[in-house]
Amino acid sequence: MNALVVEGGGGGSQDVISALHLGWEGAVVAHSRMGRQALELCRRLRPDVIVIDSDGSDSQWLDLAREARDVSPAAIIVISREYNEGDLIEAVEAGADDYLQAPINRSVFVAKVRAALRRVQTLGPRENSPASCGDLTVDPDRHEARIRGQRLHLTATEFDLLLHLARRNGLVAGKESLCSLIWGEDGQLYAANLRKYIQHLRRKLREVPGSQASIVTLPKVGYKLIEDDRSEPS
Repeated sequence: MNALVVEGGGGGSQDVISALHLGWEGAVVAHSRMGRQALELCRRLRPDVIVIDSDGSDSQWLDLAREARDVSPAAIIVISREYNEGDLIEAVEAGADDYLQAPINRSVFVAKVRAALRRVQTLGPRENSPASCGDLTVDPDRHEARIRGQRLHLTATEFDLLLHLARRNGLVAGKESLCSLIWGEDGQLYAANLRKYIQHLRRKLREVPGSQASIVTLPKVGYKLIEDDRSEPS
């Protein structure tokens, strides 16, 4: 497992590095200060996980999370000295998979990273050809989703959900199977999170004028991605 830990003044980097080494024997952990060097390392090292340790005093961590998501499919976890609900929302919108408060509980941190890595590893080896629905194209190799050329800014989890729904090509994806696919064997613990991610995806699809792709809910069953059929319930 390869990891990049970015130090931004949060003061928890050494705890994070120690937790990564304890959780994964032989883990390769690179360390960087906040700034352009960190983004270059994202491109060059292609880490499995990027941990941004921030003191929350400026927006550098948020800019890095957004830029790192644009260049890397890695799991991104933000750690902040002070927990702030507004920062949590901004972190998720920027592409982070999780947001934790320092000092970290090492066991909890390792468990969260493992969950993110299971999602990446589950989806990674599959067929890498693009999937589409109407004018939406989801390309796993480029880790991009576009509608008529306009790129959607998705978190890693949102991208994986959209890719799976697009590959189902109008067929229903059950809620349990989606939770297991994204979060592994403990996926049912994240059922409430699934609803929130689907809501975020719907909003982002609708933000593109004239989008032909929409997500339909089948109560108590699951979700499916369809091509602009407004006669179906949403």
